[in-house]
Amino acid sequence: MTDMTTEDTLFEASTMASAPHRTPTPELHATYTTFEILVSLVAIVGNAMVIYVFRRERRLRRRTNYYIVSLATADLLVGLLGIPFAILASVGLPRNLHACLFTVSLLVMLCTISIFCLVGVSVDRYWAILHPMCYSRNVGTKTAIGEYLLVSVISIKGF
Repeated sequence: MTDMTTEDTLFEASTMASAPHRTPTPELHATYTTFEILVSLVAIVGNAMVIYVFRRERRLRRRTNYYIVSLATADLLVGLLGIPFAILASVGLPRNLHACLFTVSLLVMLCTISIFCLVGVSVDRYWAILHPMCYSRNVGTKTAIGEYLLVSVISIKGF
């Protein structure tokens, strides 16, 4: 039986804490990349269909649907740009500091815009259900578009 002093225990704990991080196996990278690509394709196709139907059908151009289309646009951008950049970041690309900062900032910004659009949809539905008379008098299509633009500007200005 070995006697370990307190100093030996602390030394062992500190060397274990500073041990290098294990890199994931190539199989894990392949699985992660495959699922990210699958999610990206579903996001692109599904949100593109929402935007296409909204543009094609005039009857769908109501104030509530503008919020849905803004959310679909944000999620389409996440599928087109955000997920590919997340895949690049997972493999350590780009290696240039400024390109890396741009990649991560764009990813965070797109996800934040998507979250704010979802909050906008929730607030709109909450107000429409709780105060239907005030909602129909005060909220028009221009208000919905203005709120969407405001959310986008706030999201972008935050960075």
